[in-house]
Amino acid sequence: MSILFLLLTTTLAAEEVGIISFIQGTNYLSGPRFKKAKEPVKLGSILKKGDTITTENGTCEIQLATQATIRLSKYSSVLIEDLLNPKSKSTTLKLVGGKLFVKAHKPGPGVPSQNQLSVVNPSFVAGVRGTEFLAATPDTGGVNEDLTEVETGVYVNEGTVAVSPDKKGKQTLVAENEEVVVSGKELKKQILDEFVKDKMRIFEEFKAIKEENYQRIKEQYEKNDQLMNEYKGQGRVDE
Repeated sequence: MSILFLLLTTTLAAEEVGIISFIQGTNYLSGPRFKKAKEPVKLGSILKKGDTITTENGTCEIQLATQATIRLSKYSSVLIEDLLNPKSKSTTLKLVGGKLFVKAHKPGPGVPSQNQLSVVNPSFVAGVRGTEFLAATPDTGGVNEDLTEVETGVYVNEGTVAVSPDKKGKQTLVAENEEVVVSGKELKKQILDEFVKDKMRIFEEFKAIKEENYQRIKEQYEKNDQLMNEYKGQGRVDE
């Protein structure tokens, strides 16, 4: 029993989570671990692998462990396919629809940039390390009038993003102040549109949660989750 408990707590400690750091308007969570089809998003809500975050007439900002901060625009949806996988150290976000602003945090001095973050959808795959970019697809569930002019593609504000039409396709490196738009099955690289560049100012508002605060929130969640599991187990024994 002691060995089983040790293995369980080790597994919990190894699992990274996302934290809702900003919300505005109507947003909800869904996925296998939720009882309801739609769970309302709250400030401080915990996100895990397999969760889907969807915005309606609002926006939602999420801290993905200590790796990145992302913001969904109105009428957007993203699935967390993987979150700092223990083996590959990679995070994969499936952009179901809408617009996703991504700020991948740069590692500290002397820390190697190993953690890969990818945004995938049927139109493109974008892989990054330490950069700021916008991934755009058609909106879902409504129309975000602020970004209707933004075509499906990837728009880079800082750093470099490797974009390919699919996971096995040839990569196109998109640097700062460049964009790549989807034209049929091809990717067209060009200078960053001024309209989109102006929208990129949103990155100035991003504030990453400090690592020590993230670890504190994560540890509290793990304790609460463990207590809930123990309570459920005790209930079955009593019955």
